[in-house]
Amino acid sequence: MRGLVTELSRRLDAHQRGRIAELDLTPTQAKALEELGEPKTARELAGALCCEPPNVTYVISKLEKQGMVVRQPHPLDGRAKQLVLTEAGRELRLDLLRRMGTESPLDHLSHEERAALRDDLLKALGRDEPPR
Repeated sequence: MRGLVTELSRRLDAHQRGRIAELDLTPTQAKALEELGEPKTARELAGALCCEPPNVTYVISKLEKQGMVVRQPHPLDGRAKQLVLTEAGRELRLDLLRRMGTESPLDHLSHEERAALRDDLLKALGRDEPPR
């Protein structure tokens, strides 16, 4: 069983890395774009990416230079800045998400089979969630 889970994980990782590379992004830049569907502070993004704020600053600076992200004043905290996707950043994020969802190793599973696999994996991880 563990071997099958490991093989699936490797295939999913290879698929993800390939799709990210098509867009000339690093995996961390791609994850940042995914997480910035809603504006976040650098600290919030660092938490979502499980890394230190200085690492996020580097990633965001690169995305900012590419015109994908801007820093704006936080609407509730005048001391903080929010990271907000530009129009180009939103388009790139949508393209990334679309690419990640095509030709996946799970594509041959039906919607019901994918939902059952998700539920079984959550259960195995001890993260039972209510049905959607």
